[in-house]
Formats: sequence, C-alpha cells, structure tokens
Amino acid sequence: MLTILCAMQPEADAIIRALDLTSKPTPWATNLPPNLWTGGTETAPITLVTNGFDPRTNANLIGTTPATLATQLLINHLNPTRLLIAGAAGGCSQSTSIGEVFLIENAYHHDRRIPLPEFTHYAHGPEPLHCTPELADIFNARPANISTGNALDTLDHELEFFRAHNITVKDMETASIAWTASLHNIQTIAIRSITDFYDHPTPENQFLANFDLALTTLANAIAAAVPKLAAQCT
Repeated sequence: MLTILCAMQPEADAIIRALDLTSKPTPWATNLPPNLWTGGTETAPITLVTNGFDPRTNANLIGTTPATLATQLLINHLNPTRLLIAGAAGGCSQSTSIGEVFLIENAYHHDRRIPLPEFTHYAHGPEPLHCTPELADIFNARPANISTGNALDTLDHELEFFRAHNITVKDMETASIAWTASLHNIQTIAIRSITDFYDHPTPENQFLANFDLALTTLANAIAAAVPKLAAQCT
C-alpha cells in the first residue's frame, strides 16, 4: 500500500481533494495527534497521514519530532510498502522557482551540529531516498538534494553547508522521515514544492504569499503520479 505523509493540514488538503480521499478514525491511540485519510481503489489503495495539531496550542505540528512520531505510527499500524513525503519547502533563489516541484534524491540535516569526529556522518547524513529518472518523469519534477531543520530562516553557516553539499531545497521533515523509514527498509519518495527562497531576507512573507500556488502545483503532480505508484505497490 502507498502511504502519503504531509506535515501540515493545509499541505494535505489539496491532495485530499485531488485524490478524493476520506477521513477515517486512526488505528493508533486517540490522544496521539496524527490524522488519517484513505482512498484509491481496492487493487491500488492509498492512505494519507498528517502530523496533526499540537494539543496545547492547536498549531500544525511541523518539524522533525512530529514527523518522526507520525512516520513510526503509520509504519506500525498501516504496514505501507511505499511511503511518499509531500509538502512545501524553501528553495535557492538561483536554482529553483516558486511553485516548482522537486523529486528529492538525498536529505541532509543542516542544524544537527555535533562537533565530534565519530558523529559527523550521523549528524549530517545524508539519508538517501528513492529517486529515479522514471519517477522524475512521472512527477514531471527535477531531482534535488534537500536539507532538514527546525527553523524557517537560514543562518550564514547553513548556507555554506548547502553550497558544500549541492543542496537547493530546504524543509522541516524529510530527513527525519527518511531516517525512520530506513529502519524498516521501506522505500521512500519525497516530493516538495517551493513556497519561498531560503536565501531571501524575509522568507516568511514569501511563504505566506506563495503557499496556495505551491500546494496547487504539488497536488497536480501527485494526482498525475499517485495512481501509477499505488498500482505498483500491489
């Protein structure tokens, strides 16, 4: 079975509409925040999981910790054969465009700073993802490397890290999801659509202005590709 994982509910909404998915009770404890939708066909079922909302503040649960929790829960309870990470991301202003969709090849961790030699690879990764020319064609997306951290802005030394590792896309979940899924040998694909430029002085303004456009292009790419991906999982 193919399972799609989105962090924010607004990221998922356009995909839910495009794939005609239906909200379902979750098979995990009701006090845990991730939410579930299902659809597809009997021979090519699709599930979609979101990180849910923070019970204290009702904020969308973005970031690495909720993503790890949601990934482990869906693996335990839904038994996916393939995982598709989908959502918004920041991009480099010199090599990406607003609304452009990217197929992720490698996911790094740019804000795990552990200055001890034996932790270098663990701290930064990368976490490899399933990225092939066939998938790029199916999604009509260029391959790219992404880096995951827990802040919307980007510090100077992080920009240097991006340049050193040919990273042109930045988000808050992909590397954590990929790491968790790799523990279970689950094939993982990541698709990200650009809302803002991480090297812009005010990426948060761009994020708000371009969010709907980016999520529309993302949903269109997924609607075209997911039936083929789901059929391959049966």
